[in-house]
Amino acid sequence: MQDLSELTQRASELDSKDPIAHIVEEYEQPKGWIFFDSNSVGPVPKTARPAADALIDDWIALRRRGWAERDWVDMPAILGDLLAPMIGAPKGATIVCDNTTINLYKATGHALAINQDRTIILTQKDNFPTDIHVVQGFERANPNLEVRYVETEEEALAALSGDVAVCTFSHVGYKSGQRWNMEKFNKAAQALGVLTIWDVSHSAGAVPVLAEESNADYIVGCGYKYLSTGPGGPAFIYVRPDLSEKAWPPVCGWMGHADIYAFAGDYEPHDGIKRFISGTPMVGANQIAHCAAQIYNKFSPKDIWARHESLSNFFIEALQQSCGPLGVKIASPLDYDQRGGHVTFTAPGAGHVVEALIDAKVISSFRKPDAIRFGLSPVSLTHAQIAESVGRLQKILKEEIWRDPKYAHVSV
Repeated sequence: MQDLSELTQRASELDSKDPIAHIVEEYEQPKGWIFFDSNSVGPVPKTARPAADALIDDWIALRRRGWAERDWVDMPAILGDLLAPMIGAPKGATIVCDNTTINLYKATGHALAINQDRTIILTQKDNFPTDIHVVQGFERANPNLEVRYVETEEEALAALSGDVAVCTFSHVGYKSGQRWNMEKFNKAAQALGVLTIWDVSHSAGAVPVLAEESNADYIVGCGYKYLSTGPGGPAFIYVRPDLSEKAWPPVCGWMGHADIYAFAGDYEPHDGIKRFISGTPMVGANQIAHCAAQIYNKFSPKDIWARHESLSNFFIEALQQSCGPLGVKIASPLDYDQRGGHVTFTAPGAGHVVEALIDAKVISSFRKPDAIRFGLSPVSLTHAQIAESVGRLQKILKEEIWRDPKYAHVSV
């Protein structure tokens, strides 16, 4: 096993060479705790608390006047433009609204309206449940539609045909952390007129997502993971600019109207991406999300992605050397270009280990039967914290602390 002093020294060297190491100062850092759950809920911007207080003050003092005197109505588009660089999108093509499930429904319905003569929806067998449920809902509502499932990227490419209307995939698998080649697949699909929807919930804010460069059709994702928009924070949807006006949005709502203050009885969709806004903006959630979005506007996405790559590779190296002899095995791809925001590994007593880690002030997540996921936030973690957490994990495994009966109950 690697000597922990050597690991600590290497971590210190990597942190000292990090050109944006100071980004961690933008976030709350509870003393002694190390959080590896950004694949579930990201870190808290230091500006979030005063922003929440300011909203309550506005609520008290302004009430309905807030719609006119604050940017509550415009915030979905403002946030979309601020977060656009983190998904490689041009300004004016992304909005922040609703949740991932609703935005998946919007994208899928829009794509089916464009390719209405086609009958097949392609998705991953191990896609995140909500992604599968959405397309199953379309299949159940329309007897002419058929959902087909693939397991690998190679199978997906082979399944493309002129009968496929839309493919809906996760850019990064939520269990394994496997990342698919978005650009390669988009090119193959578009050659056959197939539209693609990518759920980037487990990649946006951590690894490169290149909407414009890869010529993606639709991209959706939640904001509360690596993008740190807060628990249950608003999601986002990107639509390739030349596609947005080819069909009405499947959820037609007041805020997607061309003139929301006309209060017109007949729906007329807004130009471009704003037609995909449906109902009243989530003002409170948007206020918190704005805090994180402003931070991302201060730093180059390439620097953030490079930082994640360094943290991720260092974590795997440290894990293999320090805990490999204790039964730890990496389950995520070792090639960084095929890996997403989190690293999955297996270990003896995995679920119990995660519970023991909580007592050691290290927060991760467990997935049955034996997978431990460490979500690596590139904006709030340091190499030194990774070294320290691996040391705490090593102790739990080496001394078999996880066998203590108090860790018998395993949470998700």
